[in-house]
Amino acid sequence: MTGEILIVESAAENGSTAIARDGRLVAEVTFSSRNPLTGTRTEALAPAVASVLQLAGVSAAQLGALVCGTGPGGFTSLRSAAALAKGICSVTGAPLYVVSSLAVLAWSAAQPSGRYVVAISAGRNEWFAADVEVDGAAVTLGRQRIIGDDALRRGAAANGAKLIGASLDVDTPATAAAVIAHLQEVEATGPVSLDSWEPDYGRLAEAQVKWEAVHGRPLPI
Repeated sequence: MTGEILIVESAAENGSTAIARDGRLVAEVTFSSRNPLTGTRTEALAPAVASVLQLAGVSAAQLGALVCGTGPGGFTSLRSAAALAKGICSVTGAPLYVVSSLAVLAWSAAQPSGRYVVAISAGRNEWFAADVEVDGAAVTLGRQRIIGDDALRRGAAANGAKLIGASLDVDTPATAAAVIAHLQEVEATGPVSLDSWEPDYGRLAEAQVKWEAVHGRPLPI
């Protein structure tokens, strides 16, 4: 990837966006996807992107590429980030790359070599999770799964693994800036199609689940 790179990560309650230039962090802005007082969803993502561009002294037209966390995670947050990223890329012609938000979380933790499990809340007392092996600078992400809270904690303890995620053993958010050290790895996966790419929500949206329960059939797509 060449030029300024805009990175957006919004899978969990706290998101962030960053600008990289020549493999270095130029600016970063963090935001909450919920109003801290009311708990309701906020429209914080777009202002955060506008702010980080201003801090970096970069216009959207100057972006060389965008990288968007693809989830799993919150449906509304991921959908908003995807729409924003697609919109910018459609107008500017910049390619869009995506990366697992669980991988971003593992990179953000920057832990010593060992076994870990990264986890993002899935609601309903469940987690989106994946095993992680850290060997020096190499971070290997295992298969993604949905797992209950008790099973997550028991499994990690049995395998001698630390849990990485909000309110877990290593309490850290997934940060956009953590992607910068792995941009070559992300670039190797190739850009996605703006017409067909959708985030990895990890499970069906609650509205779809309710519709299908009422109608007794899959929701037409």
